[in-house]
Amino acid sequence: MTVGETAMQGPRRRAFSFRLRRSNDVLLAAAMGGILALMMQALPMQAALASSVVGSFVILALVDTRVAVFALLLARSVIDVTATVPLLSASGSSNVNAAAMMSFIAIGIGAAHIAISRIDITRVPTAKPTLLFLTITLLGVALAPDHNRAMQDWIRSVGTFSMFILIVDLMRSKADQRWVIKVLLLSAVVPVVWGIKQFIAGEGNVDTPGLVRIYGTFTHPSPYSFYLVELIPLAFVFLLYTRSKMGRLGLLVLIPAMLFCVYEAQTRGAWVGVVVGVMIFMSTRARWTLLLVPLMAGAMFFAIPSVHARFSEATSQQGSVVWRTEQWDAAIGVASTPKLLTVGAGLGAVDVTLGNLTHNEYVRLLVETGLAGLIATIFVYRSLFRIAMKEYREAASRYERDLMLAFLMVFAARVVIAASDNIIVYPALEWYFWAFAAVVVGSTGSYQRRRLGQRAQHDAAHPAAGTRAA
Repeated sequence: MTVGETAMQGPRRRAFSFRLRRSNDVLLAAAMGGILALMMQALPMQAALASSVVGSFVILALVDTRVAVFALLLARSVIDVTATVPLLSASGSSNVNAAAMMSFIAIGIGAAHIAISRIDITRVPTAKPTLLFLTITLLGVALAPDHNRAMQDWIRSVGTFSMFILIVDLMRSKADQRWVIKVLLLSAVVPVVWGIKQFIAGEGNVDTPGLVRIYGTFTHPSPYSFYLVELIPLAFVFLLYTRSKMGRLGLLVLIPAMLFCVYEAQTRGAWVGVVVGVMIFMSTRARWTLLLVPLMAGAMFFAIPSVHARFSEATSQQGSVVWRTEQWDAAIGVASTPKLLTVGAGLGAVDVTLGNLTHNEYVRLLVETGLAGLIATIFVYRSLFRIAMKEYREAASRYERDLMLAFLMVFAARVVIAASDNIIVYPALEWYFWAFAAVVVGSTGSYQRRRLGQRAQHDAAHPAAGTRAA
């Protein structure tokens, strides 16, 4: 066969062979298998179901750790519906459901990836104050009224941090970061469809007198609507810049459906979050339009009966504003002054002691993690805000600028919502917020991978390097 004939036939295809391409794949599988073995030894479990859940992610991690991360992100938004189905059973409050299993899997994959790749995680922006926060809350476990509950909450926080590290380190190319955005938006499809199904069937949460509030695949309308508020700005940006006709058509259906579900969840904090996001957008486009916000808010208050009823109830003598104020006062009393000034009363202390959440994230952090934990949290968010603002001002393209604007909209909404509701206590909300944050960090180029004991690697020149678990 001549050279010309070979060229006409094109490149030869490699014969497919299923084999481990790197010795590190074996180490990763061994690490995940070891975690499973330890769990089976430590706790009695419904072995078949738990093994299949963990085993499926081991297989995905063997193919590509990024695929396992994408699968976790896709699945997390629908897992809370299984909250009452324990996979692992133990005494006290140690039962582990599928949502908790997701945290264990994220920690396992993250720990294996960090250990095998010898990543210096302190190079990751926000990692140092986050590690300080995790240390403070771990110390607080000893002071918590329910040690098992506090440890569970701490493990959830570690799981969120692990997902953040994985996405920042693995998704360093622009293509991978776009895939993260696609996965985040795809994760909303089932919760939105489920919420609309609840609305059509007249099902939902009836804890609020006179209201049937949809909650999708979550356990309560509040986290459901906050989750959607986190994704709506991102959906708008992707709609503007996607080249896929099917993607654009899907988003034209999904975005109105998401807004409808936010409304039907009847969560005032989520409504306020949407307004705050819109105000941030208006302030960057045409500040004079901010004058329209009070007019539009007033029109909605008087024109839409349910909006009028929800806010009228909040400001009544027996409304939620009074109840929240009393709850905050009671929450402050859960921790002694020395605890408030140090590491707090332990995670979950307010809920365990008062039988209800604080409904103010800042008060909860002060009570449960002390002044040290609150300051560490402020430093985490301050670092993240500065990264997003810097990239927004110096963005090289309109897409990157609008992506940073979408994140700043979510960030501002989150800060405001936290003044009257709890956010950090819901792992699903944390996963998706910090996945978006990881995309922001990766897009800015503020992270350069460094292996322990080695000089910093200049990954900007080779963005595809290291996208597999090394």
